Amino acid sequence: MIEVVGLNKSFGDKHVLKDISAVFETGKTSLIIGASGSGKSTLARCLVGLITPESGRMLYDGRDFLELSNKEKKELRTEIGFLFQGSALFDFMTVEENIRFPLDMLTNLTKKEKQMRVDEVLERVEMPTSHKLFPSELSGGMKKRVGIARAISPQPKYLFCDEPNSGLDPQTSIVIDNLIHEITVEYNITTLVISHDMNSVMEIGEYILFIHKGDKWWEGDNQKILKTDNEELLSFVNASGFLTNKKADL
Repeated sequence: MIEVVGLNKSFGDKHVLKDISAVFETGKTSLIIGASGSGKSTLARCLVGLITPESGRMLYDGRDFLELSNKEKKELRTEIGFLFQGSALFDFMTVEENIRFPLDMLTNLTKKEKQMRVDEVLERVEMPTSHKLFPSELSGGMKKRVGIARAISPQPKYLFCDEPNSGLDPQTSIVIDNLIHEITVEYNITTLVISHDMNSVMEIGEYILFIHKGDKWWEGDNQKILKTDNEELLSFVNASGFLTNKKADL
């Protein structure tokens, strides 16, 4: 579980995060949503230690990240997996080498154990024969699958996904959403997804945090969104046309 308590972050005179509090539960997919510039990406960067908030607490299963020593922070980061927006695969490495990279960096596994882990995660993302392929030989959806495989290869406790459906067609997006959710439940991971894709919100949003101009403006699950009377959230959702289409189907 990740708990955020009273988090504040400013850049100069701009107060980007204003007393944000939220609980992201283990075994659930939590989504952070909001318009561009709302503060959602800043929150994610605070959580992984890329930037430091002025005040507040960030608790990883009770461990306050801001109170940890540099050594302890480094150890905690080994428990975090990342799925980047553009997959961020190394073009000069094969699929197998890309997935083994964090194992080489973060674990003390033997060569045989690393190979077994690579085989296991590729099987899990349904790409069991793709070891020797290069990223240039993969479709967008396949790259995302490899990105997921790499993110979970060190068996993280926490998984951060940045716009996982960026650049994907709707059908492939649903597949990736479901894969992220299945892995979250199967491995009992605390998963945070940064997204503006309302289809993702409705598919896998077991907890949704909506940030508006730096404020925590709304929280709930994907069913409560359909019944919300929060004007700013409605405006954000309707910008995609999703809520109008969804209610028309009901």
